Amino acid sequence: MSDRKFTPPPSLAVVLIITLTSWMIFVPLVNPIAIPIRNNTTGVISQASIENISPYTDYLKYLILLFTPPLLTLIVWKFRKTSPGEYLHPVINITAKTLSQNWFLATATGILLLAWVINIPFNQFQITSLLRDSFHEGEFLGFWPNFSQLEKPFINTVLIHGYGMDVLPTEIAMSFISNNNGIALSRLVVNLQNALTAVGYFWILWEITGLVGLKKSKLPIFLLLCLFWCIFDSIFFKFDGRRGTWFVFQIAITLRYFRLFLPWETPQQLQSNHVGDSHHFPRRQAIILSLLVGLSIPGGFLYVYDRAIYFLAVYLITCIISLFLPSQTSKTWLTATFTGVVISLSAIAIFLGLDQVNAIASQIAYWGKYGRYISFIPLPPFQMTFISQKFWLSILIQAGVLTYLTWDLISHNFQLKFLVRKHLFTLILLSAAGVYMRITLDRSDLGHAYHGAIMTAFLTVYLLLLAYRRYLENPLHQLTLTLPQKLSIGVLLIFILTSESGFNVLEASQKLSQLPAAISVPDTELLKPDYLEAKNVMSPEIANQSCFFNVTSEGLWYYLYNKPSCSKYSYVLYAKPTVAQNQVIQDLERTQPPIILLTNDVWFQNPWDEVLKADSASLIYQYILQKYRPHKFVQSHWFWRRSDIPPTFATTDQFNGAIDVIPESPIRVGQPSVLTGWGVIPENRKPADAVYLSLGDNNQLIAVGEVNIPRWDVASVLGIPEYAQSGWRLRIPTASLPPGEISLKVWAYNSENHQLTQIGEAIDIIKLSQDGART
Repeated sequence: MSDRKFTPPPSLAVVLIITLTSWMIFVPLVNPIAIPIRNNTTGVISQASIENISPYTDYLKYLILLFTPPLLTLIVWKFRKTSPGEYLHPVINITAKTLSQNWFLATATGILLLAWVINIPFNQFQITSLLRDSFHEGEFLGFWPNFSQLEKPFINTVLIHGYGMDVLPTEIAMSFISNNNGIALSRLVVNLQNALTAVGYFWILWEITGLVGLKKSKLPIFLLLCLFWCIFDSIFFKFDGRRGTWFVFQIAITLRYFRLFLPWETPQQLQSNHVGDSHHFPRRQAIILSLLVGLSIPGGFLYVYDRAIYFLAVYLITCIISLFLPSQTSKTWLTATFTGVVISLSAIAIFLGLDQVNAIASQIAYWGKYGRYISFIPLPPFQMTFISQKFWLSILIQAGVLTYLTWDLISHNFQLKFLVRKHLFTLILLSAAGVYMRITLDRSDLGHAYHGAIMTAFLTVYLLLLAYRRYLENPLHQLTLTLPQKLSIGVLLIFILTSESGFNVLEASQKLSQLPAAISVPDTELLKPDYLEAKNVMSPEIANQSCFFNVTSEGLWYYLYNKPSCSKYSYVLYAKPTVAQNQVIQDLERTQPPIILLTNDVWFQNPWDEVLKADSASLIYQYILQKYRPHKFVQSHWFWRRSDIPPTFATTDQFNGAIDVIPESPIRVGQPSVLTGWGVIPENRKPADAVYLSLGDNNQLIAVGEVNIPRWDVASVLGIPEYAQSGWRLRIPTASLPPGEISLKVWAYNSENHQLTQIGEAIDIIKLSQDGART
């Protein structure tokens, strides 16, 4: 046999430590590396040439990160041979002992969580960034004029979410405004709402940690949960932001009540029917907590409508569950919460008046009836892959939990009281997860699917902690790890934490230091140039109006002109039902604003489903085409002026345009259908001021288009240079067209005589219904 000696295999713990440590050190150093191209002789124009970055940059980064860990291994091996390890072990042990102290863990974790709150929730709206989303930011800017100028705004305003989200941020901001910085201050308040929501999530995690009855390491486990909750955000679920603020605090208070005032600990106690009656019951704390829950229920409807309804459902389920609990617990919960509801509702009614309370109730009823149809996006087909888990994982977890509860109920001869007492918190969290899934089911795009999973994530955390307490707590505390194993776990944890950009303490501190300057930035520096120009150009004309209205569903305009909406539905997007469209028409007839905004290059359709405003708000659109006339373009923003006389229809013997492209027939609902061509006013030798689209023999106006597309060919052939911008493009509102054979006509508009002259011949096409039939 050979006498060759076998060296032990490399320590996996040491390999892990070296690799992760070297990457934590060198990744921040490698990222800024950029090798300049210098002499680009290829003639290729690309991102590399534009940014002057050689493609060999990434090769260099790769080689550094590839070979640094082996090089560090050689250094460690040399250090290991020449240095006495006995001097290092005490230092490492003292360091490890210090790092494991609760005060150090709490301080370090608190700093990381604060950095995450600043970098993520508190930075949802970057205060100094250009305002690009006039729709969503307009939600908390545009409702403020209603509430600052109308006597009873709740009656005359259909809020999208609720007062707390749609009005409160800007209302608070206006109390501190200086230097015309309302947008920056409003963003600050919105970000504070997001940060407060994060605190609510951490509170829920604290209560969940306390629910499972851990024997040791409760604080370290809670801190780890908070850190990993931040890390898994946007992977398995999505932070719901300020919309969930009220709801998460309601859930946290509910969990705390039942955690503090339920006395049993063992299965034998669970089976006792009177265990809670003789237990010491801190009644004062119980009353305060349950009273807070009751007070929060009506208040929730002032903050945000949908989450308030969600918690109301959870509350009703919890009330039913409480009937199976010890009498003191259930009695205090039911009586104190009901008392809180009565007190809160009475105070709101006194402060706002019954008429405004009824108006809020009618809005809630409106959203309950129509909300899911207005912005519904269907779930994509389920695929059992990790990539698509955002849509099905929450449903799978809830189904598994419900299956387990059903099995346990059957195995205990359908003893409901035993089941409720044994699985109380599972039932509460499952009910919250179930009602929160409405977010995913009603609006199944990626963002809303992640939002709908947040309560399922808390349910999962609770179940994982139960499994940890039952199967891992004792074995882990008895487990003895070697020093390399301890170091590898610590390095792995540090590597995971440093990989989360939200934990960047330096970046968070920089944002805080820049905050005073950021909130002082005036609105003029935050508006896109075209919006700022439209504000400056149109303000003198709109200043004398009592109200303003836009069909683009951009709340920003109400803020810019400081005018309330002329209709209680300030967002046309949310006035899709026929009853709401008729209400808008009545409001516009009553207020008769001289100037409105019809469209621009972005908001002629709903960006997420690409449905034309001429379809989703066809009645309003057609009303405006009859009662208003084109007035002024400011960039792409098309303002219209009221005209009580509808445009007249005429014919002409002169050549006034042509239709170049006609959609193929038949057309279907949702199928993009476009007409293109050119149009002019021959007698004035100029392009048409607009082109209209009409339907049927009675020439019902259904769409309008701008005439501004370059047509040098027309100008050249006809020899009239003024026709160089005579091209147009008309989008056909296919969804609102009746099925069957229809006739469409295109008309050139002359603003001088408010007259329409037909371009070309009538277009006869067939419109298929949703089921593919012609009629």
